[in-house]
Amino acid sequence: MRLRIFWRVIFAQGVLILLVLVVSLYALDKLNWLIRLNGRIVEVDTVCLKEQRRLLKTFLVEMRNAEKYMLIQDPVLHGAYIEARQDFAEALARINALVDSEPERSLIAEIKDLHTRYDEEFKRAVPGKGTEDQTRKGIAEGLLERGNELVRHREELIGAKTVEARDMAESAARDMGWLTVAGIGGALMLAFFHARGMSRPLKNLAQEMRRVGRGEFTRSLDLRAPLEVVELAETFNWMTEQLARLEELKADFTAHVSHELRTPLTAIREGIALLLEEIPGPLSSSQKEILEVVRGNGERLFVSISSILDLSRMEGEMMEYQYAPCDLQTLIEKSVQGLDPIARKKNIGVETIRTGNLPLLMLDESRMRQVIDNLMSNALKFTPEGGRISITTVLKRDDREKGRVVEVRVSDTGHGIPEEDVEKVFGRFYRSPHHRGKRHQGTGLGLAIARHIVTAHGGRIWAENEPASGATIVFTLPANFAYNRSSV
Repeated sequence: MRLRIFWRVIFAQGVLILLVLVVSLYALDKLNWLIRLNGRIVEVDTVCLKEQRRLLKTFLVEMRNAEKYMLIQDPVLHGAYIEARQDFAEALARINALVDSEPERSLIAEIKDLHTRYDEEFKRAVPGKGTEDQTRKGIAEGLLERGNELVRHREELIGAKTVEARDMAESAARDMGWLTVAGIGGALMLAFFHARGMSRPLKNLAQEMRRVGRGEFTRSLDLRAPLEVVELAETFNWMTEQLARLEELKADFTAHVSHELRTPLTAIREGIALLLEEIPGPLSSSQKEILEVVRGNGERLFVSISSILDLSRMEGEMMEYQYAPCDLQTLIEKSVQGLDPIARKKNIGVETIRTGNLPLLMLDESRMRQVIDNLMSNALKFTPEGGRISITTVLKRDDREKGRVVEVRVSDTGHGIPEEDVEKVFGRFYRSPHHRGKRHQGTGLGLAIARHIVTAHGGRIWAENEPASGATIVFTLPANFAYNRSSV
């Protein structure tokens, strides 16, 4: 079940509140138990112990008054004895109401019985009825012994409750610690999964947006995420489909227009060539000059249309490649020779550097020549007069390609590629805003075509920027590349 972000937040906060509530209720329960136990000790046990000790003191007073009365037979002492006996009985009744254990009740019953016997012995010892001092003494000692036992029992009970309260406090503190750790751990886990459930889909969506920004419209996005993010992904997929349709329409339109322009342009070129050869008749110098201008612009237009048509076929995977063993260094030298007049005119030095012997590569010679010509033309275009261009080739091992590759580096001493344009220069029709105001002729298709051709040969191509000291375009071709089909 996929929840909306609102309910996910409510659920997460609710779980956290529940954890806090559980810990708080547990702490309150233990605290109430300790309060009740301490209240029992203070209100019952301590009072009971005090009454028991008072009971013993009262009996000692009663016994002392009895013994004195036996000696001097003073009525005042007899009254004091009677008063002490009543105090003893009242104290014993209060103790009996406070105790709650069977051993204490049994001791109280024995004390009450012994006290009754002591009183009876005292009455029998009144002058004229005889005396039994040893019997009364034994009863008194038994009563005091049981009174002290009652006090010890209550003291032990208080001690046991105190130990129980201490153990319970330690246990509660330990449990509270574990509950707190568990609560924090649970909260962190919940926060982690909640954050991951939000960040991972958004990260994937951002990656897909960057992919679409690079012109890739083939995949659709399927996310397990909150409903809002799922709806956003579905809208993004719809947008991607619309962009793909527009891209397809644009490619079809470009191919159609290019083809329709190329056919009449071929006839125009041939007609101009016939006129310049003066087959229809002689031309004046001004007419020849005009026809040369027309032919030059016609050639530029033909090259542009051919580039657009080639790129459309490459993007539509309809380009045919004819692979054969080829010497890459020879292609580079031919390209340098073909562009040497332009380099001489701008006083630009061109050097080729080869590190070691290069193996023969399986290449489409004409298409690879097109790549090298495009890279050289760009370098000549953006290198100022008096600058230098170098083409370096080297055979090296590439761990990424898991084998040997031939690396070609075309470097110039121009103004370099702006940092923000390094990833964009291979886009079709792309021209840097820094160069749009300058008179650099071109369609912006050279590097896009080069990328398609190099990729079709199993290689890679990229740009390396050196601000203020020039740019370098690098491409690699697998040295063990063999192609057993005639087309891609």
